[in-house]
Amino acid sequence: MKLNNIYFFILIIINSVSAQTFSGGYNFYMPPFDSTSQKFLPNFPIKPIEPNCFISINNIGNFSLNNERIKFWGANLVADGAFPPKTSADGIASRIRKIGFNLIRFHHLDNNWTSGSLFYQTQNTRTLNSVNLDKLEFLISKLKLNGIFVNMNLNVGRTFKISDGVIDADSLIDYAKGVTIFDPKLIELQKEYATQLLTHVNPYTNLSLVNDPVMAMVEVINENSLFRMWKSGKLIPRAEGGSLTYRHSKMLDSLWNNYLLNKYISTNNLNSAWLVGANYNIGLNQVLNPDFEILPINTYWSLELHNGCLASMTKDILNPYNGLLSAKVSVTNTTGTYWHLQWRQTGLSFEKDSTYIIQFAARSDVARKINVTVSNQNSPYTYYGGKEFNLTPYWKVFSFTVKASEAAIATTKLAFQFEGNGIYWFDDIKLTKAPIQGLIAGESLENKNIVRNNYTDLIGFTENRIKDISDFYYSLESNFYLEMKNFLKNTLGVKVPIVGTNWNIGVQDLMVQDKMDYIDNHAYWDHPTFPNEDWSNTDWLIKNTSMIFEDDNSTISNLFSFNKIKGKPYTISEYNHPFPNRFQCEMPIFLSAYSSFHNIDGIMYFDYNDSYDCSTDKVLGYFNLNRNSVVMALNPTVSYVFQNDLIKTANNVYSINFNKDSIFVLPKYDNSSWERYQFFDPKIVFEHSVDISSFDAPFNTDFTGFPEYNQTTYTTDTQEIILNNEGLLTVNTPKYIGITGKLNNFNNIELGNLKLVNASDFGTITWVSLKADSLSNSSLSLLTVVSKIQNTNMIWSGTTSINNNWGSAPTQLSPLNFTANIKINADSIWLYPLLPTGQAIESQKITVYPSSPNCFEIIINQEETKTPWFGIEAFINNTDLKYDDFKADYEFNLENNFPNPFNNSTKINFTIADKSVVNLTIYDILGNKIKELVNSNYIPGKYSIYWNGDNDKNTSVSTGIYFIRLNTNKHSQTIKSILLK
Repeated sequence: MKLNNIYFFILIIINSVSAQTFSGGYNFYMPPFDSTSQKFLPNFPIKPIEPNCFISINNIGNFSLNNERIKFWGANLVADGAFPPKTSADGIASRIRKIGFNLIRFHHLDNNWTSGSLFYQTQNTRTLNSVNLDKLEFLISKLKLNGIFVNMNLNVGRTFKISDGVIDADSLIDYAKGVTIFDPKLIELQKEYATQLLTHVNPYTNLSLVNDPVMAMVEVINENSLFRMWKSGKLIPRAEGGSLTYRHSKMLDSLWNNYLLNKYISTNNLNSAWLVGANYNIGLNQVLNPDFEILPINTYWSLELHNGCLASMTKDILNPYNGLLSAKVSVTNTTGTYWHLQWRQTGLSFEKDSTYIIQFAARSDVARKINVTVSNQNSPYTYYGGKEFNLTPYWKVFSFTVKASEAAIATTKLAFQFEGNGIYWFDDIKLTKAPIQGLIAGESLENKNIVRNNYTDLIGFTENRIKDISDFYYSLESNFYLEMKNFLKNTLGVKVPIVGTNWNIGVQDLMVQDKMDYIDNHAYWDHPTFPNEDWSNTDWLIKNTSMIFEDDNSTISNLFSFNKIKGKPYTISEYNHPFPNRFQCEMPIFLSAYSSFHNIDGIMYFDYNDSYDCSTDKVLGYFNLNRNSVVMALNPTVSYVFQNDLIKTANNVYSINFNKDSIFVLPKYDNSSWERYQFFDPKIVFEHSVDISSFDAPFNTDFTGFPEYNQTTYTTDTQEIILNNEGLLTVNTPKYIGITGKLNNFNNIELGNLKLVNASDFGTITWVSLKADSLSNSSLSLLTVVSKIQNTNMIWSGTTSINNNWGSAPTQLSPLNFTANIKINADSIWLYPLLPTGQAIESQKITVYPSSPNCFEIIINQEETKTPWFGIEAFINNTDLKYDDFKADYEFNLENNFPNPFNNSTKINFTIADKSVVNLTIYDILGNKIKELVNSNYIPGKYSIYWNGDNDKNTSVSTGIYFIRLNTNKHSQTIKSILLK
């Protein structure tokens, strides 16, 4: 029995791994330099970028060009990808335009890890590499010739050097995030770089970027926020687990104390203000067996293990923090997910709205991270608060505070969670009611020693103290961005919209960015995580799940529930469902559909390319889309849909007002972790739109009037987009239909003119009209069908990583087989498989006749027809052509027209016996062709068509005798007709 169980277990593993890798895939190599226009692809013609015509913002808050709104569907060129060889630049730019992008965001031009950098091989970061600058400017000139605009990023990945004149440059981490906002030297260097980059005259356009309308927008600094760093515990010295050098921590302390001194003048005034609401009473410790001196270790303490995690707990007599003993937790297997391994105590109690402080001493065998949380031990496991801590081999006392959002009597859990394998020691653990403090004992303005509180400790302080520290960070950020905006516009002469950053944690950051010209943000679904080494190419994990099933955690709710500000454009300058997520094909429909619904102004995939190599038929990394044929095959359609407004914007917009004081006190009540504070159910965005009208209103909006959601299906108030989180997202508009999800679980789904009868797998299907007509009347349309993508010989490690087994060229697309019925007002259609250039494969054209009037059955088998693209040409008669029941038996016949003679219009009746190409033509008495009335595929049936000889726009006819000839594959017949004028 044991052997059978083991065999069964191994079989499950093998099946789950093999299920990730598909067989029978086909290659669809889309040429990297292809610029050809094709009949069956959406056309993105070159729209010349006119001199002195710059992107602006109109009076309702959208990007505008020549007084007309412009929407951007773009992508990022990153590091090496921004500096291609000149021989490739024209082809790259042309292909970018053909595939549907009209904006390129230049990102990480200032990186320090590759030769694709403006600082490559320079002595410092104050001198630009002239060779790379030339390549960049040459590429920009080619983009401009293709009508493609530029989003120019300034500070992104710059690693400052001592040779720049930065004192502690070698100690600045993470590109000096945060420090770049308040260090005067770094601000000076950012201005210098902006001057060099934006005012240098491009020899290929004879314009600097500040004077070139190819530049559509400027980004001051990438993903940088004092509020986010404050909340993440990063605005403290690195030795204490933060990101700052000791000098910069002291610089912030000094700025903070100067802020208070300017506002309050004296400690007495400060104390009076901060004393309001103070309470210095301390409660009893609820933790049982807190010091491990007497009771066994497993008394009140236990290990909670998930997903194969392993650990043990004992008491240790060596080197306790206090007394004779401490607790020792030995972790031997982790997954990289904190909650999978918890050392915990349950049965604690919280009173609603009461504030608690958690304090403990801890150390580890080597420097390691732990996460400490307080939550409800019962479903739905309400999270009350927590904090990540950096342990060292030396004892240190840590603490944080939380506020109970509900009563949890004997159901509160205190849990210590572990990042990696190793040994951890704990002692003197306390959970008590916290005091509410104003000034801390010994603080005074005169001594300039007022503490900058950690975010997670704010619950234990008065509202006025919290308002001041919030206002301090707000003022620092606002002053920086306004200084940079003023410099860029008034000193350098930038003429286009400017954004500050794109790492908005919530209302505090948005209030800062409201001072800029537009709002920007980033989002990723299933971004890889790195358990042991940041950005490792081998040691990483993804969840490998579909966003369709995750309405609570969706990027859509995060992007659109709380970021739009009324009167300002809103862009998403980084977005991706990174490779090798198996459900990546859902991304383009999600992004284009809800971005259209929420009236977004610009979308930028991350990224189009980050490599010099744009030709190798292999997905090179997590984010690279240039060679990802699943996403690129969908891109022409979704870009066309977005840019041409084929999806309606929301009917109902919920407008929000905020009071500034309430924003500043918000951290006291914010127990959320990485995410922002939630004022309302963010799932509202699946049905309605939301924007912020004011940050300076007398009162906050009453959010009790906002809807709450507890359902599986969401329908936008336009009725065009439906999300069923059991596995399906659909978009149904007159000119565009899209469907993505677990299609094999949904048979006979009807979407307007398309009925999905069945499908074989998870996948995405789009159908778009290529004419101004609706799908039901369009003579040309494009059907796109995709599922999964992988590199050849790519090997999965279970279901959540391929480690370093990325495989080789070429890429393979998983076949998706399906049957659908489409409705077109036509007598027949031609279905063309398309080549990777989009050119129709004439030899594989299929003629499809209706199975019922105007209804055509489409059967796609990508195991045989190896393409995601299918062009549909419909033969639609816009006269009064009709047919009766085609199932009856018919004989070929051309009846005499009636009336005859006629003086303007006459009716021609004819019958077709077999499926055939039918030609009906008018000739004059000399045999000259006058008018071709019909040239199309017909099925057996009786038909009527009118010829108007009086008002025919295409011919000039006069009184006389005319011959009407009907030709089919097997028959021919001619009748005589007389026109009298």
